[in-house]
Amino acid sequence: MAIRIRTAKDSDIAALAEFGLALATVHVEIDDRRFVLPEGGIHAFVEFFKGELTRPETILLIAEEQRTPVGYAFVRMEPASIEALCETSAWLHDVYVDPRFRGRGAGRQLVLAAIDSAKQLGSSNFMLGVSPANTQVRQFYERLGLRATMIEMRLDLE
Repeated sequence: MAIRIRTAKDSDIAALAEFGLALATVHVEIDDRRFVLPEGGIHAFVEFFKGELTRPETILLIAEEQRTPVGYAFVRMEPASIEALCETSAWLHDVYVDPRFRGRGAGRQLVLAAIDSAKQLGSSNFMLGVSPANTQVRQFYERLGLRATMIEMRLDLE
């Protein structure tokens, strides 16, 4: 079946929230000291994505197979930062494909569409974060031309 990528709309909020919660759960499974699930669970994601859909600096993408949502990507322009020493940048904050639909090209198509979205937003660069432990995904991004620029470090003070 062919995967289709399109811009998300209000009627996609439930799917976006489900995917967002699923992705957050994956992050917590990777490192439960670094990542936390938001209070309110799925409802927190519903409210979050409702707000993001109204922001002109955000593009939310939906991957579909036969009109069934199978994944999403979340791109937002972030302001220049003197702390991070970076210019205004398009960030791919999330990309997620339902495990039942992986291996069919949806992830690749979402990332390529996210790069196009960054260009639409007027960005001269495209940023994302990935766990250093997730070598398969890092290699996937590297094959698409991305390069590592920083590794986040953490010390738990408890």
